[in-house]
Amino acid sequence: MRGKAAALAPVAAHIAALAAAAPVRCLDETGFRVAGKGQWLHTVATGTLTHYRVSAKRGEMPEGLVGGVAVHDGFKSYSGLTDIGHALCNAHHLRELKALVEIDKEPWAAPMRDLLLEANRAVEQARQAGANSLAPPVLEGFLARYWEILRQGLAFHRNLPRLQRHPSNRGRTKRRPGDNLLIRLHEFKDDVLRVLVDFSVPFTNNLAEQALRMMKVKMKISGSFRTFEAAGDFCRCALGRRNRPQAGLEHPPDPHRSPSFPHSDLGRVTPPWELRRLGKVAASS
Repeated sequence: MRGKAAALAPVAAHIAALAAAAPVRCLDETGFRVAGKGQWLHTVATGTLTHYRVSAKRGEMPEGLVGGVAVHDGFKSYSGLTDIGHALCNAHHLRELKALVEIDKEPWAAPMRDLLLEANRAVEQARQAGANSLAPPVLEGFLARYWEILRQGLAFHRNLPRLQRHPSNRGRTKRRPGDNLLIRLHEFKDDVLRVLVDFSVPFTNNLAEQALRMMKVKMKISGSFRTFEAAGDFCRCALGRRNRPQAGLEHPPDPHRSPSFPHSDLGRVTPPWELRRLGKVAASS
């Protein structure tokens, strides 16, 4: 793997530059165990490109992102990326709203959930119809409903008793999860609803979460990497597989493969268990 990773180093740098210059990218991070310690794996993903980076700090954001929009969750460190636009992942909001509906029974959460889902459907329908923006009355209707639901939610929490703070705790008084979500939806309204005014921005950052899924499977199998170098090598090899067509890494066509059957199994050694299965099928027929 070390030799393959070294050969892919220029490709990895090229992919990082392309992803940094993309007009829209999805960002995410996840825990990554290296050398017996908890580290962090960051990813920048677009519809065609994926880049991985291992870091000792969760808040160590990717460098070189200038212009365009980054779609991410509400992790505070993303706000330090000041040279780009931001869009918040609404899949995270829907998960939080589901908990508020089913567990906390907050009355404003279901209308906000329905509004976000309806807005996403409206954008998809407009995009499929060839439009690049919502009709002004439709957009104004969504914005008016959004503000009205926020007012209802904030009023609901103002009428609740404040949470009691333990004498040993210092700092600000703890807020309820619903109150924290309302404050985020209010302060970052433009980032939450960016999908309504910019159809190139996805509703969620699922591209980045899907890019991390394979790496989490690797962690479940191996448990840890021994060194940072090994983790970096694996990431370069992984991005080489995920970005093969875009990085010019496609294998040349096999001259021995029949053009009429591009997925032919000619030349493949049939394993014994498959021969036994085929024998049983032939005998039964």
